[in-house]
Amino acid sequence: MSYDIVIAGGGVIGTAVAYYLAKNTDFSIALIDIKKSGNASRASAGGLWPIGESVGLGCGVIFFKTLSKKLSENPDQDDVPQRPHQLPRFFFDFCLKSNEMFPALWSELRESGSVDFKLEKTGLKFIMFDDHDRVYAQQIADSIPHLSSQLRWYDQKQLREDEPFVSDEAIGALEFTRDDQLNPYLLIRAYREAARHEGAVIIQNTEVTGVNISAGKVHSVETVSGKINCDLLINAAGAWASDITKMVLGREIPVAPIKGQVVLSEKMPKIMRSCVSTSDCYIAQKDNGEIYIGSTTEEKGYDTTCTFDELSALSSGAVRCFPRLRESSIKRTWAGLRPGTPDEIPILGPVSGIDGYLNACGHFRTGILTSAITGEILHCMVAGKEPPVDVKPFLLSRFDGIH
Repeated sequence: MSYDIVIAGGGVIGTAVAYYLAKNTDFSIALIDIKKSGNASRASAGGLWPIGESVGLGCGVIFFKTLSKKLSENPDQDDVPQRPHQLPRFFFDFCLKSNEMFPALWSELRESGSVDFKLEKTGLKFIMFDDHDRVYAQQIADSIPHLSSQLRWYDQKQLREDEPFVSDEAIGALEFTRDDQLNPYLLIRAYREAARHEGAVIIQNTEVTGVNISAGKVHSVETVSGKINCDLLINAAGAWASDITKMVLGREIPVAPIKGQVVLSEKMPKIMRSCVSTSDCYIAQKDNGEIYIGSTTEEKGYDTTCTFDELSALSSGAVRCFPRLRESSIKRTWAGLRPGTPDEIPILGPVSGIDGYLNACGHFRTGILTSAITGEILHCMVAGKEPPVDVKPFLLSRFDGIH
């Protein structure tokens, strides 16, 4: 078999790249996909949370409350940060630009692949329960004055009017008004079917087992189904991206699995107008009534087992925010593996010394959100066009010298 481009990985990034390339170029494209336990999209609630993710809310468990208490007890302790890790300005722009693409993308993919990924305009509220939460929320607002038009404050009365099922303990909220949601499983299916409609070939139940390089250029890949000739290999293998780079570069790249456990409730009447994040968890109710509660952030290798203590903590946090959830049963629990990098920034683009190879990996907790702009960036790189953002901060070379 021969294709111009082979994409390794059929998650949300791989399928997005396949769609944008198939739609906008005349290259022949093969996407190679194998289902592995813990694919990252399985740990996602489908949040399109460009601000929430960039300030540290979307990952689920927030540690600021504990850190704030430590700081108040030890005001001279220099090693206690005054706010959770916030990503740099270029990453905000990356996320915001991708988020702006989704309304048009929703129409495109319904027309091209006949799949509705259930885009919902919900906003994301950070629910405050005490003064520590209020300080954290104010620090977020103060750090992004250029995005003030996307912020809305609620006092206790206003919050109760907007979210009538929220706990009496809640004292207010900070809302990110353009942080919305979709169905992550349907988004992947929509990308895949639209890519297929545009001419991409989907090779399922197989994976890349070797990469053949001659004179510093990739010329074919080995799979369990045989060799595939290609001019370009794109690494979109998620938490397994280093398996590909070892074949190409002879070394690993700093992409590691970050485990996220999730709880799913049975279907319930509508109890939430917005997606919600608290100091305990995030909560998102889907259009079918099911409620996602997540998510842990654990460095446990490729372990995808669910653990009682973590699931219990998430569930308790959700019930604290919405007491009505006590009436619900848990439908399912699971864990996914996010492809994390040391700086929480994706790795995109070429690698020095190797032709015919591009990275599209390391999206950690923002793969769903940034899939659209990643697909467009990779299309521009392949087509020789100017990408919509500066890709230099996303190159693998930023880790040169880190071992």
